[in-house]
Amino acid sequence: MAKQVVPTKQPENAVLTDVATLGVLIRARRTALKMKLEDCAALCGIGINTLSRIENGNPNCTLGATFAVLKGLGIQLADVSTNTDRALNAVDEGWV
Repeated sequence: MAKQVVPTKQPENAVLTDVATLGVLIRARRTALKMKLEDCAALCGIGINTLSRIENGNPNCTLGATFAVLKGLGIQLADVSTNTDRALNAVDEGWV
């Protein structure tokens, strides 16, 4: 029998302050979609080891690989410090 993907908890901190928090967010989204590590890596066009390092908060992962994962999982980043209507609407639409 195939192994089931168990959803993990979203990070409690809504503000991304480090790579570890971003990794937790990515893992939570992937597991909420019940997507295996290898399937997600293939979808995003990166290696399984790279995805694993990103999810574990390795600071040496490339920005390109990280954004490939964010795009593949439908996670969008927004700068809400500007307090513009566009930035605030982005948060309401599920952006981070």
